[in-house]
Amino acid sequence: MTDVEVMVQRYYGDRPLMERIENALRAAGVDPEKPSPRDLWSFDQLHSGGIVATRENAERARIQAGMYVLDVGCGLGGASRYLAAECGCRVAAIDLTPNFVEVARILTARSGLADRVEFRQANALALPFQDSTFDHVWSYAVTMNIADKEGLGREVARVLKPGGRFSCNEIAQGVGGATVFPLPWATDEASSFLTSPAAMRAALEAGGLSVIEQINLSRTETGQTRRSSVIGHDDFPLRVQNLESCLADGRLIAQFILAEKSG
Repeated sequence: MTDVEVMVQRYYGDRPLMERIENALRAAGVDPEKPSPRDLWSFDQLHSGGIVATRENAERARIQAGMYVLDVGCGLGGASRYLAAECGCRVAAIDLTPNFVEVARILTARSGLADRVEFRQANALALPFQDSTFDHVWSYAVTMNIADKEGLGREVARVLKPGGRFSCNEIAQGVGGATVFPLPWATDEASSFLTSPAAMRAALEAGGLSVIEQINLSRTETGQTRRSSVIGHDDFPLRVQNLESCLADGRLIAQFILAEKSG
């Protein structure tokens, strides 16, 4: 395991997640043993904008019922359960952090979706799936912790069926100056790997993907950054403030990418 993998696992996984979620569900009047997928929306969407952003991303990605989708960097499994319950997909999901995978499995079983969503602990650069398996690969707020963007593109292209697509919602490096840390995905530059939109496009295409759409979402992200309090760090308000400040002045860019497997 690399030093970066250890840092990412420690950053995201060192907290009593299941206890926090169960307490939050009880406070909301929900039986933590039998939540519906929608009962979990306030707690399991770990990226900016919460469930609204997940829904919008699924629309941009043109997710359709019957697809077999891979969720790369699934966190607590919120997007995976949304894709299964609301979009009618079958989902495989991976995350680097064992604690996330364990909680994702528990929540998915309790919400009655264990037959539609499978979770594994794995690295996005070494996906544990055969070639040409998936109709779509989904990634939301994950690539900032991955240094080898071209390697990610190769693995995504490898597991996609011919004509399959990859959707990516990420933060990219802008031209407004140096990034301010800490940020929601990293305390400092040691585990943050930002690249420009042009460099990200080039890396994905070098990996075997053809970019169809690349949309700047910075205006919609500014002022909308939210994350469930169940995993929030004590300094999370500062991290959000730094992100929104960097998005507002162009030091960072929020973007959506839709790409297709080449050939």
